[in-house]
Amino acid sequence: MTIELWFALAAANFAASVAPGQNVALVGSAAVRAGLWGGVAAGAGILVAELAWSVLALALLLGARDVSPALFTGLQLASVASLIWIGVCILREPAADAKSARGARCSVRRLAMRGIWIGAANPLALVFFLSLLPGFVPAQTDLANPAALAFFVSAVLASTVAGLAPWLVASGVLARSGLGWCLQVFSGCALLVIAGVVLWRTLG
Repeated sequence: MTIELWFALAAANFAASVAPGQNVALVGSAAVRAGLWGGVAAGAGILVAELAWSVLALALLLGARDVSPALFTGLQLASVASLIWIGVCILREPAADAKSARGARCSVRRLAMRGIWIGAANPLALVFFLSLLPGFVPAQTDLANPAALAFFVSAVLASTVAGLAPWLVASGVLARSGLGWCLQVFSGCALLVIAGVVLWRTLG
């Protein structure tokens, strides 16, 4: 394991994280709904889910096991329901203007939980990591070693943060310019579209 390998894995995951998708949509709407800390809270929730998916992928690589097709289909259908639910919630919520400190704290906690749900409702992340990691994990690597596990997982989490950060900043700028409602409508609709695509691919 070398620093070059770490940066190579981080760069590959960054390319996927910075592309518009459900994580970007949630972070953008959260920043509009509850400001910078709302976006950070949603991003933190997403990181928790990314941690779980990446560790699961490494565990599957360690055991050289495949994902059950039936299990994966079930996960995809559950993700469709979660995406639709969160997308509708975003569309129904107004962008925050003047909220009390207590209300803002509750909102941040709720957004963090949504981040976890959005990240967990993406079984394609497992497929992505199962496709990505074998090219960066040397054959002789002992994935049962906590240091090796931390090496690869830290590259994934750091690059995910780097990929979401520009969208968080851009969302804050839009909110301050009075265009937050546009981003919120776009984010909610994007989640519904992504849910439709996942459902089409699952049943197609």
